[in-house]
Amino acid sequence: MTTDTLKKVDIEIAAKKLKNEFGVTSERALSLAMGLSQSAFLNAMNRGTLPYEGIVKSCVERGISLDSIFGLKPKVVATNQLNEPTPKFIHSEEFKNEVIHIDTLVESILDEVVIKNDLPVERLLAVRKSLRPILVDAAIEYDCDHAIVHAIARSSLKLV
Repeated sequence: MTTDTLKKVDIEIAAKKLKNEFGVTSERALSLAMGLSQSAFLNAMNRGTLPYEGIVKSCVERGISLDSIFGLKPKVVATNQLNEPTPKFIHSEEFKNEVIHIDTLVESILDEVVIKNDLPVERLLAVRKSLRPILVDAAIEYDCDHAIVHAIARSSLKLV
């Protein structure tokens, strides 16, 4: 129950900050200022949420900080972290072999999944470029489990 109350308060605070940034006084005017339907903002608030996609797009277009809208404080990097030497592990043979293994795994999965689709060459290259970082992250997260990374590739392919 407390979480619901805090969530509602956070949403109302964000809405107030958005109205202030966009120079409007109502949810309807805010919806229109963000390029949404007249009732989109109010309907979302009634559901206990916000139209995040519209908010992000509008704020980015206007140069409004999302951190300030949602009350986030940016992380401050300690000055001593900038001067620290690179960890020795990065220069080790074990690290290099792991990177090569991940790259080989990702390439083989891309070959398996993407080649099956009869795509024009330009589209094929664009799809591979889009999927590569996703698959590298998956390979690292799931300890190079071929089946999991392959499943992620197949499901991600439907999105790109």
